[in-house]
Amino acid sequence: MTDLSSVQDQLMRLILSKWISKPIYAAAELGIADLLAPGPMSIEELARLTRTRPDPLYRLLRALAGVGIFSEAEDRSFRLTPMASLLRSGSLRSTALSFNSEWNDRAWLHLLQGLRSGATPFEEAFGESFSEWLEANPHDAQLLREANSVRTGQYQRAVCEGYDFSRFTTLTDLGGGCGTLLREILVANPRLLGTLADLPSALPEAGKTMEAGGVGDRCTVVDCDFFRSVPAGSDAYILANVLHDWPDERAGLILENCRRAMGPGSTLLIIEMIVPPGNEPSAAKLLDLEMLVVTGGRERTEDEFRRLLAAAGLSLGRVLPIGRGLFILEAVARRRS
Repeated sequence: MTDLSSVQDQLMRLILSKWISKPIYAAAELGIADLLAPGPMSIEELARLTRTRPDPLYRLLRALAGVGIFSEAEDRSFRLTPMASLLRSGSLRSTALSFNSEWNDRAWLHLLQGLRSGATPFEEAFGESFSEWLEANPHDAQLLREANSVRTGQYQRAVCEGYDFSRFTTLTDLGGGCGTLLREILVANPRLLGTLADLPSALPEAGKTMEAGGVGDRCTVVDCDFFRSVPAGSDAYILANVLHDWPDERAGLILENCRRAMGPGSTLLIIEMIVPPGNEPSAAKLLDLEMLVVTGGRERTEDEFRRLLAAAGLSLGRVLPIGRGLFILEAVARRRS
């Protein structure tokens, strides 16, 4: 028999989840975790350094300490916990800032309108696509790149260990951003030559990433709009968390351009979440809503990937789980009849 009071408590926690996510955002914006990295600090000192008032700041950190983010001592000083340390710069701070930002909140406020009209809520809110908006807002674009880079860093080792790249001579990372994934693949495969293909705004940072990783002599960064064309001639291509940004029509165009660039023996590797069937809890089902609201894209089931690839002249082969709900989907060009 279901305990209704327990179910009610569970639902209330979900309804009031912003009581945690919004304080996390405020702490990330103020850089509290960075300030506490050297050691504990009094609330007065934290308030002075963040130009806030001690009492409201104390109440904010007290609430976060109650859910394991930061730890309060008897003298009202605070220190990092393992969870709080992830809010430092270079870790999940950029993610907390991006997904709780004013622009993200504004887009989500148009969710109901988007459900009724079929339009992307972000476009209903801002009158332009998310990609267009990012071009005009470089600070937010940089934060999002940092968040994506951190996410990539969480699974790049699993990609290197979970897939055999040694059979390839050349590898092109399409939409590879700052290049952390390609760098790690090249480090793990010393005979592999790489190409990072992305829009011009990403290329300077990608070049620095390759040089810092010691693989600059084996990697070329090139300007690429994958809606127009894809550099030809690679043994393998990677699309890592790219297709979910786009609806089927646009994702299909990317895949068609990949198919045109691929030789007879080329392989396309897609790194994405896969939506599981039924009522199974899944981060992919929740991320799918973020795509629905912000980009107009979607997370996909395995069958949806199979159909999307087939329409572009590609066949889905192996589907390899690499952890954190992510998979490597291996695709090759279909034989022409």
